[in-house]
Amino acid sequence: MQEVEILIDFENSKEEVLEILSKFEFIKEKEIYDTYYEDELRPNLHPEANLRTNELFRVRRLGNDCLITYKKNHFKGNRWTYSDEYETKAENYEVIEKIIEMLGLKEQIVIHNKRKFYKYEDYEIVFEDVENLGLFIEVERVIKGNQEECMKVKKDIRNFINSLGLKKPRELDLGKNQLMLREKLKRYDIKIHCDEQVYIDVD
Repeated sequence: MQEVEILIDFENSKEEVLEILSKFEFIKEKEIYDTYYEDELRPNLHPEANLRTNELFRVRRLGNDCLITYKKNHFKGNRWTYSDEYETKAENYEVIEKIIEMLGLKEQIVIHNKRKFYKYEDYEIVFEDVENLGLFIEVERVIKGNQEECMKVKKDIRNFINSLGLKKPRELDLGKNQLMLREKLKRYDIKIHCDEQVYIDVD
């Protein structure tokens, strides 16, 4: 299955966005801690100079639940199109942490995220309040298809986002882990090169 999603930021207040999303079916609310790891022996788990991440390994903690995820990202040129995602539940977060430590993986970044989930037709809409990053909306649809079909779904998602009436919705080609890593590197005055993000523009 392919995970096709678009992450955006915007200039609306939190209250304005929640009012916009209130017309959709509310599903749940979750507080999430995501820890991303890298491996000195595996270059594919390291971000490139522009912070593009080809593959990632993540442990997600949701209360007492724990999810282990591996993602392989696919690109068309410099633009991310979709991800192959492999995810499973684990019973004991502390044991998983110990296994990761014994394997020699190093913590790269931690993201504290408060999410509200909504549903509209085949779309999952997630409002995200990310500590030290800000507010985001992620719209996702899971399909089984090739890259051409994934690109068509991305266009449909852009049209849907455009219909929400947000102030200057801006599509982000960096994931939240990359955005957080960029902030971390800025604190250490490490120069990076990233492509400009673009405002949502649909046909």
